[in-house]
Amino acid sequence: MDILFWSGGKDAYLALQFYRDMHPDSTIQLLTTFDETNQVVPHQQIRLSHIKKQADHLGVDLITVALPPKCSNDIYLSRLQEEFNTLESEIRNLVFGDWYLQDIRDWREEVFGQMGLNCQFPIWKEDIHELLPILFLNPIKIEISAVRENLRHLISVGEIYNQGFITQLQHLSENIDPMGENGEFHTKVIFQNPD
Repeated sequence: MDILFWSGGKDAYLALQFYRDMHPDSTIQLLTTFDETNQVVPHQQIRLSHIKKQADHLGVDLITVALPPKCSNDIYLSRLQEEFNTLESEIRNLVFGDWYLQDIRDWREEVFGQMGLNCQFPIWKEDIHELLPILFLNPIKIEISAVRENLRHLISVGEIYNQGFITQLQHLSENIDPMGENGEFHTKVIFQNPD
């Protein structure tokens, strides 16, 4: 079994699409951590109820791990280890939607490697021109779900993340990563119901 760390945003969605293409026979479960006091995914600011709807839409089992507010790395890892210990199937890979932040990748490989777990990064250093069509040509809508405080005069929660948004960002500032990789903003994937 492979576990994909699912934030509910575009990077996790891309990681899932790429990983499924690379490993079509793998059994994937999603894992989401959330603030136990308000049922919201930290950073993304997405309600756990929306995450559950996403997993239902994708037809993938969801593992949820409750965390205290302002959770330390030690508690985070301890709660994950507790959850991993309850799983009946052996974990083959942990899958992440990291794109190019080397320090985060290094940290994940170190701490999860100490648990004897292998980390996979299916969208690592992929060309943005390969990633964006997957987002914009699939039947999904992507909304901005959270914005770093110093950028709220430029980006608003609820804005639609599309090519127009990226073009607008490039005109406003060259210091804002078009994928929000440096935490400038976070996103929420909304599946368009074909019915």
